[in-house]
Amino acid sequence: MAKEVLDKIRNTEKEANKIILKANENAKNILKDVERKIKEDSEKIIHEAQEEAKRLKDKTVEEVNKDVEFLLNKEKEELKNILNIEETKMSEIVNLLAERIVK
Repeated sequence: MAKEVLDKIRNTEKEANKIILKANENAKNILKDVERKIKEDSEKIIHEAQEEAKRLKDKTVEEVNKDVEFLLNKEKEELKNILNIEETKMSEIVNLLAERIVK
């Protein structure tokens, strides 16, 4: 009877060891899966962040280009106005000089 109990204890220990080994193996597999999933998710997040950054950069460049174009056009108009004023003044000066010379 004692031998039977001892055999049962040994068999139980063997089964417990098998269960522990299987649990360790499962834990390692789960850990590998989690690490793989983390890597995939982080790569996806990085890719999405890069795409968003590119989209924002392109949008900003487009807005800045519009602003620059607007400012350039405004400055061109101002320059035309200045040149027109100068031309008018030049005409007045020429006329005044012509009047003085004639007198």
